[in-house]
Amino acid sequence: MDPLGARSQFVDIQTLPVWQQQLSEDTKETQVLQSDGLLIQQAFPSPFPFRPDINRKIILFPGDVALLNCTAIVNTSNESLNDKNPVSDNIHRLAGPELREELVKLKGCRTGEAKLTKGFNLAARFIIHTVGPKYKAKYRTAAESSLYSCYRNVMQLAAEQSMASVGFCVVTTAKRGYPLEDAAHIAF
Repeated sequence: MDPLGARSQFVDIQTLPVWQQQLSEDTKETQVLQSDGLLIQQAFPSPFPFRPDINRKIILFPGDVALLNCTAIVNTSNESLNDKNPVSDNIHRLAGPELREELVKLKGCRTGEAKLTKGFNLAARFIIHTVGPKYKAKYRTAAESSLYSCYRNVMQLAAEQSMASVGFCVVTTAKRGYPLEDAAHIAF
């Protein structure tokens, strides 16, 4: 909330439900009453291990990562850090022209690496820029390793800077051709 009472465009992560709360709400919706009066759950089993301690820390936010009020947000880009994609464009628009000036000083970023800038006019204090791999089926192992490196390097930067919260976007974009299901598995 703005000091003058106007509603802010930014979303405070403290107001969002964590994944564990979302899972329990979904579970209530998937319960079905059997003819003998017993409740059964009709949910798809997850291929990912279930960790309640992790689920208490994760928030799935379907909105714009640039609007999150957290310590840092992640921007996916190309090696020159000037990629034109909806997520990156919105981050640049909201952060202001100072972000472009700082990105020029970074002199790019290699695939799988992560670099840190200030958040400027964003609610987030920092922006972590990373470059996801271009996917080709015959180089699948290399693409998996590069994508894993993106997430690992972002988390390493966050740990080094003692960041309390990081807002991730999807690191690989559709124009880089990474299969969504495989990319989700690596992200988790």
